[in-house]
Amino acid sequence: MFTITNEERNAGSLDSDKLASIVNDISAQGYAVVADLVSEETRELLMESVREDAEAIHGTGELTPHEKHTGEGHLQLGLRRRAPYVRPDLLINPLIEHIVSGVLGEHAWLGFYNGNVNMPGSTSQPLHFDRPYTWRTKERAEAAGESWPPRATTLSCSIALEDITTRNAATEIYPGSHRETIVASWPRGERPDTHPELLEKWGPPARMEIPAGGICFRDPRMWHRGMPNTSDKVRPMIAMTFHASLGNHWRGVLVRDLSPEDLTRLEEDSALRVMDDGTIGDGRLVIEESAREVFDQHPSKHGISRNVRFVGTLDHTVDAHLVGGARVLEESDS
Repeated sequence: MFTITNEERNAGSLDSDKLASIVNDISAQGYAVVADLVSEETRELLMESVREDAEAIHGTGELTPHEKHTGEGHLQLGLRRRAPYVRPDLLINPLIEHIVSGVLGEHAWLGFYNGNVNMPGSTSQPLHFDRPYTWRTKERAEAAGESWPPRATTLSCSIALEDITTRNAATEIYPGSHRETIVASWPRGERPDTHPELLEKWGPPARMEIPAGGICFRDPRMWHRGMPNTSDKVRPMIAMTFHASLGNHWRGVLVRDLSPEDLTRLEEDSALRVMDDGTIGDGRLVIEESAREVFDQHPSKHGISRNVRFVGTLDHTVDAHLVGGARVLEESDS
C-alpha cells in the first residue's frame, strides 16, 4: 500500500518514483491501493448521504435492476451531485488525477461517478470483469503500435468512505488476471468462473481491502466479484471511472469505422461522444449548477478532463448507468 506525504499533498503531485511504482503495480497486478487521499470531512458527509439513500431504496423491499443482474444487496447507487456533496478532494483531486494521467495518459476523462453499496446480508456476485480488451487480437494491437497484452484504456477507482475489510465485503480479486488474453476471444457474457483451469492459473484470489480515505486504482479487466457483507452496517464505497483519450464512446470504448464527418465532429468538440445507437451526442456527466464553483476554482494540474456539464436540478437516484449519470429535471439558465 502506498501513502501520501505532506509535500505531495501540498504540491498536488506525487514523487516521480512513487508514481512509477503505482503505475507498474497496476500494470503487473491489476491494482494498487493508495491511502489518505480523501479527507475525513468528505468521508463523513458522503457516508451519511449514501447510507440515507441506500436505506430509502432498499426499504421498498424490491430488488433493483442491478441486484437482479449481479446479486442481492449490491446497489449501484446514484450520488448527490450538488453542493456541498461535490467535493474537491474527490472529484477534482490532483493526486488522483496524477495517478490517472500516469496510467492512461494526458487528456484522460472522467466517465463514471457513482455509489457502490453493499448491504448487510448480501450475496456473492458472479466472478466477472468490467471491460473488454480495446484490441481484440495480437495482430490488431501490434498494428496500432500497442503491446500484447494491451495496456489499460480504462481505470476504475474504488474510494473507501470507511475501512473496507473482509467483514464488510472487501471485493474478491484475481491479481494479474487482466493479462489473460484468452478472454479477448470470448463471446459477450462469458465468465471466468466457467473455466476452472484459469482460476487455478491466476489464483488464489485476494481481497481488495482499503483503509478509510484510501483508493484502490484498478484495471477493470481484472477478474473480481462482490462478496457477502457479514457486518450489520451498510458498506458505502464510491466508484469513479476514467477513460483514455482514445475512448470516443460515452462509455469509454473505442468505436472504429466512423464516418469522416463524425470523426471531425468528435475532434472539434470534446463534449461529444458516440452514443449507443451510433449517433453523436453530448456524453458529459451532469452536475447541478450549485457545484460549478468547485470545478471553476480547481483546473486540472495533470491534463485530465472532468467531462461535466452543469444543469439546474437533477434526480441522482435514477439513470446512474445512462448518459450523464443522472436524470436532468431542469436545465441551467446560464
